[in-house]
Amino acid sequence: MPYVSVRVVGKLSKDQKQKIATDISDSLLRHANKSKDHTYVVFDEVAGENWAQGEKLFG
Repeated sequence: MPYVSVRVVGKLSKDQKQKIATDISDSLLRHANKSKDHTYVVFDEVAGENWAQGEKLFG
């Protein structure tokens, strides 16, 4: 049972999430023979003020 966590700064639209989930599920089916019915993709949208690279915040 694959579990994929996608963490991004900011927000994604529902359409973007759907396309990303489809691409990830297709890839796992093609390359690892993992069923889409058992693949979980979780989106974690983080505000830029809560994420930094080094000492620089993204928001």
